[in-house]
Amino acid sequence: MMTFETISSKSVAKKKPLLWFFLSLLAALSLFLTSVYLVKNMRLAVVAQQDQTLLVQQRNILLQESDILQSNWLKTLNPLAKKTQGDLIWSNQQQKGWMRFANLPKLTEKQRYHLWIYDLESSVTEPISSTQFQADPRIKKEFLVEILASKIVKKPYKFVLKVESEGQPDQILLLAQP
Repeated sequence: MMTFETISSKSVAKKKPLLWFFLSLLAALSLFLTSVYLVKNMRLAVVAQQDQTLLVQQRNILLQESDILQSNWLKTLNPLAKKTQGDLIWSNQQQKGWMRFANLPKLTEKQRYHLWIYDLESSVTEPISSTQFQADPRIKKEFLVEILASKIVKKPYKFVLKVESEGQPDQILLLAQP
């Protein structure tokens, strides 16, 4: 004959394996999600380096053009540019170029870099807007940024990299004069 005590001890005994099953499942799921997160972050760093490798190849191809203009970045009095190094290349024939940077300062979320191109056939007060970007924090060494102008550049004589932010005056960071 079964009493209340034997029924209740049997149901408790049945619940323990079920509880352990759910705890094991929860632990396995946590381990899986942590692994996925770590692999994804490591993959992002590798992709950033692969992207730069492709960009270096594209820059080297552009350097083969006969009309290439090239200049190192000239520092301004802006203290942000103190450690920044790099260069700029431009092809009028291709209407594109590349900027190379090392030690470019990190910006806030509200700031961005903006390249302006001055053309002898345009007004000095109306430079040609070009590439806008923020530095990729995953890339620790030098990196490349493609230059694509908003309109045709005929005779460029000066490239100006500015730091722009909402509600603040623009700051000239670097200059290049091929």
